[in-house]
This record gives sequence, structure tokens and C-alpha cells, in this order.
Amino acid sequence: MTKELIKISYERLANRPIPYQYELSYSGHFKGFNASITRNWQKIHLKLSKEWREISEEIKIGLIQELLIKSLKLKKTKTMNIDLYNNFLRNAHLAVPKTKTHPVLSEAFDKLNQQFFNNTLEQVNFALSNSLTTLGTYHYGSDTITITKHLLEDLTLLEYVMYHEMLHKHHKFSSNICRNLHHSKEFRDDEKKFPNWEEQEKKLNNLIRNKRISQRREENSNNSNFNNSNTSTSWLKRIFS
Repeated sequence: MTKELIKISYERLANRPIPYQYELSYSGHFKGFNASITRNWQKIHLKLSKEWREISEEIKIGLIQELLIKSLKLKKTKTMNIDLYNNFLRNAHLAVPKTKTHPVLSEAFDKLNQQFFNNTLEQVNFALSNSLTTLGTYHYGSDTITITKHLLEDLTLLEYVMYHEMLHKHHKFSSNICRNLHHSKEFRDDEKKFPNWEEQEKKLNNLIRNKRISQRREENSNNSNFNNSNTSTSWLKRIFS
């Protein structure tokens, strides 16, 4: 029955037989309730974390339908199964073990939890990244806040990004036929409660811009074919997710 879930998911979405070969497997390489989909010509392969094994098939169908819509560019449709999946995802953090910590991130979380949330947010997993484009993320399935290590040198900016990710945990997300909404009006209103938030935005952009310039110079200095031409420096706008 395992791989037949792909067939059922597609046919409920498209109202026609699935035109692809398909395969579904479980992997221990994923964290939390993660999953992926790949398509090679006429074959679809879905990989789900082992955490999905014991989850209801109707919820798994919702996950598979979300992946099929994105991979195959199917018309976005709101189905009962997608609703079940989104409701499950909003509460998945309750079942996720909290095993990953970091002293600086944990301290910032606790401080902000007391200051803005009256200590109502449950502890999360913490992780560091090396990204200069994605400065922070909150992952619902693994209940993990990831912060770029480049913010460790400025604790106020780190707290600003941490606060943003904590708001994701607090507000979660809403769904409609077109998309999942992660930054609602209420979210944006709460985001502006951080002291001097506009100034923090400017400082954050300046920090990342300078980091990217330094990184580019270092890369150029290590390039024996470096051409010292008068080119402008561009950088990717920081992303919160």
C-alpha cells in the first residue's frame, strides 16, 4: 500500500490516472517530519522521514499532494487531505524530541520568551548555519530554529532574527487555495514590537553586505585569474523564513 499512496494522492488531485511511474521510500537521513520529491523523466520518487511510518495515511496523502503540486506544477487545490496535513504540521512540534541546543541561541530564546511571550513558547531545537542569504528559519516539522553563525558577533541582531523565528512558532501559518501564509498582518504587527526594529533592519543589512563584500574579496584574492575591473558589488537581500 505504501507506494500506492502516490497514485491515490495524484488521482484525487487531478481526477485522472497518474501518468508517471512512482516509488515511495522512508529514509533516516531526514529530520523531524521532512520529505522530498524528485522526478526523472517519467518517474516520481518520494522520500519521507521514518517519522512518517506511523502517521495516518490520510495525513500522508496531504503531504504527498503538497509535494506533487509543487513538483509537477499542478493547479493548487485545497483538499481535505491537505487540510489534515497542515493541521498535523502545526502541532508536530509537540511530538519532536528537543535534543539539539546551543548556549547563545538558547539564552536569547529564553530572554525573548520572557520578554515578549510571557514564557508560553515551548523549548525548541537549535542549529547554526553558515548562510549569508538565509539568516534564520523556523522548521515546523523538526521544531528547529536555525540562525546563521554570522550573527553571533552581534547579540542584538541575533535576538532580532531569533524573535522573528519565534513569531513563526507562535503564529504558525494559515492556508488557502493559493498558498500557505506565514507572514500575516498580526505577525507583521508583532514583529514591529521589537525595540528599534527599523534600526535593526538597517544594521542587519549593513552587516550582511559587509560580510558578503569581505567574502568576495577573499575569494578573489585566492583566484589566480582575478581581473581587477571596476565592477559593482551585489548581494542577495537577507531572507527570513
